[in-house]
Amino acid sequence: MNHFLKKTLFLVLTAVVAVTLAACGTDEEEELTLQDEEWEDVTISAKDQPTVFFHFTGVD
Repeated sequence: MNHFLKKTLFLVLTAVVAVTLAACGTDEEEELTLQDEEWEDVTISAKDQPTVFFHFTGVD
């Protein structure tokens, strides 16, 4: 029974890894935009420098 459990766990883990890699492994680069405080679209995918974004919720 222990061998069966190890084999089943290995197959499930392999399937999860394969599905994850297939979902994340696209070569197409989509343009990623966010809205600033004035509701204007800001493109963030073509930046040369690293950028830090803050997301505040529940502020009135």
